[in-house]
Amino acid sequence: IALNQSGRAANMDMNAMLQGVSEGERQKLMVMLEEMQMKEQVTMYNSLVERCFANCVTQFRQKSLDEKEDKCVKRCTMKFIKASARAGQTFQQIGMQLPGQAPAGGGQPGQ
Repeated sequence: IALNQSGRAANMDMNAMLQGVSEGERQKLMVMLEEMQMKEQVTMYNSLVERCFANCVTQFRQKSLDEKEDKCVKRCTMKFIKASARAGQTFQQIGMQLPGQAPAGGGQPGQ
């Protein structure tokens, strides 16, 4: 469960959606949600490792990365993390808008 301001708003929305649902069912849903979030994090991490390794490691002559590969992996990792965070923020902003509202800035999402 997110601890930031928008996470609290999303949690309140989730509670509103679960009105009338028994406490036992609510607990089951929360466990399922946490499992889904964990799986998504593992998938994102695996994607990061695969992408950065494929882009940066070109030789297997030694067991550790050379300086060029190390810098490439670090740069790739930072780009991936920043892009993922930005995408998450965008999806969160879109999700917080009321149905029928135009995206902030008046453009289409992703522009």
